[in-house]
Amino acid sequence: MVAYKNHRNAFANPKARFYKKEVTLKQIKNSPVVASPLRLFDCSLSVNGAAAAVITKDKTDIEIAGSSLYVDRLSTFESEDMTSWQAITLASNDAYKQAGISPSDIDIAEIHDAFTPVELISYEDLGFCKKGEGKELIRKGATNIDGELPVNTSGGLKAKGHPISATGISQIYELVKQIRGKAGERQVNNIKYALAQNIGGAGSTVAVHILKRVGA
Repeated sequence: MVAYKNHRNAFANPKARFYKKEVTLKQIKNSPVVASPLRLFDCSLSVNGAAAAVITKDKTDIEIAGSSLYVDRLSTFESEDMTSWQAITLASNDAYKQAGISPSDIDIAEIHDAFTPVELISYEDLGFCKKGEGKELIRKGATNIDGELPVNTSGGLKAKGHPISATGISQIYELVKQIRGKAGERQVNNIKYALAQNIGGAGSTVAVHILKRVGA
């Protein structure tokens, strides 16, 4: 269902590898197993891409309300819990504190779904729901574009594509488009706070940025 949501989002994103390419839930469920239980459509695809952002001290319509980076174990299997990455929790909590907000204040998020389970793990580690409840967010449609907390409106790494080094800035690009009301068919309304979460390695490095619409 994570893959299905993100492919539907990418369908309306001209920057996405899967732009205007329909992928059905049946295709996803019947795709070949890559590494059990992950199937082909649970894995992001590497693409060529580039992204850029302008950071300025001049007055503008968007400000960086929080920015944090934490590192964790290089090997995920060394973690005490395979379904949680401490660096995500630490980086996001620090960013929330800087912004003076809580997870419930986030209106939209772009998160690092290199593999579909990572999106579910991130729902929980970012504080969007309690431990073990990530599956309910996707099942109830809470993270759909028209849901309470739209996640990966760009299509995410899963369906937009994963250009590796450009990925993090591409998340910022999507959120800025959304905040400015220029996201077209996938536009989310009334955005005040947006969160971008990027992961290096298998959870070993995590960066979280919170953007705020000035005057909101």
